[in-house]
Amino acid sequence: MWMSKNLQTRNGQTIHIWNNSETEILNILLQNRNIKAGDEHMFFLPSFSDLIDPYLMPDIQKAVKRILEGKEKNERIVIFWDYDVDGVSSTAILVRFLSEIWCQVSYRLPHRVHDGYGLKSYFFDELKEKWVTLVITVDCGTRDIEPIKYAKSLGIDVIVTDHHAVPEVIPAEVIALLNPKRKDIVYPFPNLAGAGVAYKLLHGILKTLGKTEKEEEEILKKYIDLASLGTVADCMPLVGENRIITTLGLKQMKNSESAGLRKFLSETDEVEGNADIIGFQIGPRINASGRMDTPLTALRWLLASEDRCDEFLSEIEELNDRRKEVVKSFAETALENANPDNLILFFREKKLEHGLIGLVAGKLTEAYNRPSIVLCEQHPTPEVKKREYEKEMEEMTKDEKILLVASCRSPEWCNLVELLDECKHFFVRYGGHRQAAGFTIEASKYEAFQIFITERFREKYDTIDLPKKTIEIESIISVDQINLETLKIIDRFRPFGIWNRKPLWMIENLTISQIKMIGKEQNHLSIEFDELPKIKSLLWNFEAIFSDGIPSIWEIISPIFELEKNEWNGKISLQMMIREITE
Repeated sequence: MWMSKNLQTRNGQTIHIWNNSETEILNILLQNRNIKAGDEHMFFLPSFSDLIDPYLMPDIQKAVKRILEGKEKNERIVIFWDYDVDGVSSTAILVRFLSEIWCQVSYRLPHRVHDGYGLKSYFFDELKEKWVTLVITVDCGTRDIEPIKYAKSLGIDVIVTDHHAVPEVIPAEVIALLNPKRKDIVYPFPNLAGAGVAYKLLHGILKTLGKTEKEEEEILKKYIDLASLGTVADCMPLVGENRIITTLGLKQMKNSESAGLRKFLSETDEVEGNADIIGFQIGPRINASGRMDTPLTALRWLLASEDRCDEFLSEIEELNDRRKEVVKSFAETALENANPDNLILFFREKKLEHGLIGLVAGKLTEAYNRPSIVLCEQHPTPEVKKREYEKEMEEMTKDEKILLVASCRSPEWCNLVELLDECKHFFVRYGGHRQAAGFTIEASKYEAFQIFITERFREKYDTIDLPKKTIEIESIISVDQINLETLKIIDRFRPFGIWNRKPLWMIENLTISQIKMIGKEQNHLSIEFDELPKIKSLLWNFEAIFSDGIPSIWEIISPIFELEKNEWNGKISLQMMIREITE
């Protein structure tokens, strides 16, 4: 329940206080996350026995039966995947596991620029020539009805594992559609990532193999770190089954079956419970592979042996460094050209690489708290045949031959997919989630689309009083609650992520006793407060908050902060990481 004291930060964000009652830190955190008494054990000490029965997933019996038939007949099975972390980790799960149970399995990857997202009919022509008879999609395929029908006409069966929105009618040609968002049978947890769905398929197959409970758990343990990669990187809520997968996955990661992951984390002290390892280190590197070149490099890194994983990681590091530079440059241009008065922010850039448009869109939405749509050009390449739209190309004008590929981002208060659903007559294809989506559109339709979607936005939202950017804090706490015991309680709630945010706190009226600029560029602050003499506080990039100059000694401020542990020369102390200051 929101509490409010009509507070704002110095840069205009509204402060929402989740709990303003005078109670213990543990109770505040439990109440704010709606954790009931009976749920505490699973939240704090999840185990493999807490995983939901995979046979509650619609169609899983059909999927398992067809895969095992393929195994017995030595059929060629191909995993078809998306090019982000979720798709790469899902593929690694199924390729490793199906190989382990002696299936003849390989994979077909799409190219972000040449192929775009999802299945295409021409993929199945290629697979038919290679005598493939079963395709399993991961993190895609739910809406690819026509390509699946075409596959069936060629004698290729398709099993779809996905987590995107499900159409009202599921085509009969699909052998099985594993998706927790299906409306015909309710899976008790609809928020799995694509990697989570792939993991449930593994679990379903495992239950048919006659293993003991201990043997089954050991095999589940071997793959759960890969499932946690897609779960965190795809920004899934870290509650329910996702929390089980992520908690156990991070616990397993330093002993991963993937030599690449194991070596990458060998010198990292804090992995267990630290979802930021995925969100800020592993995830961006895997994504850089698909954004800047081919996701095949990232998959090979996850699947490689001990003696080869370093060469793939070296390629990924180079791609990631280049990705950072390019995104920084184009994001600066997009921000300079953005008009914050626009209801939806559009940015079209011919030179922007296809794989980076989502990152630039994210920067716009983060800066202005508005939906953003960033587009680049995609010209159909002559070497790729049988695209669904190619038959119309000869009749198009020169401008119509240009296709624009868009990536969209939105704040939590705006449902992007609902807006795109009303604009679908403009698109070659589209899809996505509530806050992240994409589409392909003919350039000649772009201006009309801009007008149309803006009008739909006006109809759905109060454009006079759009939601302002907010910062959510757990509670206002007192000076005597800042101690190591409080930090231990906070750490019990890790891993933090969507729907289980890292706790932010607020203390009112602290007196600055020391303040100095630090860092190579002198753009950070180290602050000490008279009321907390043994605790150092740090504020990164202080000019974002104190644009008119840093505060003076003995000035009184009310900081919003995260409480963290600082280890130096074997000594543990507390530090406050200040995120905002109240007005």
